[in-house]
Amino acid sequence: MKNALIGIGVLFAALVAVSIITATPLVGEVVKLHTRGADGGWETTPLWIVDLGDAAYLRASTPEGSGWVVRLRANPEVRLERAGKLSDVRVIEEPAQLQRVREEMAAKYGWADDFIALIGGDRGTSMAFRLQAIP
Repeated sequence: MKNALIGIGVLFAALVAVSIITATPLVGEVVKLHTRGADGGWETTPLWIVDLGDAAYLRASTPEGSGWVVRLRANPEVRLERAGKLSDVRVIEEPAQLQRVREEMAAKYGWADDFIALIGGDRGTSMAFRLQAIP
């Protein structure tokens, strides 16, 4: 019983740490992705972002279990809030860019990206998403 409680405490601490790291600018740039929920309302998710050339990319470490990925797959036209500016964008899955996105995330977010990977945030199921402006 004691070991189970310790395990639950460690898991809870890890989840809190992930929430803090991904939702605060202490580790670098954090954007807000606004996706449509099942009821049509907007749901906001704080995420990391990288630029490759003239395109911006997001990465989902566990896309099948990420609510924001499920929502954008249902409706890929979303809103991105970056540096205080709100833009309408279309999100496109780009598996061919995943390795470059991983490398850029590691370079941009450093220890925090390593920490996410350490606690199981990138298990080989990651997906890269390119953001395309909607005129």
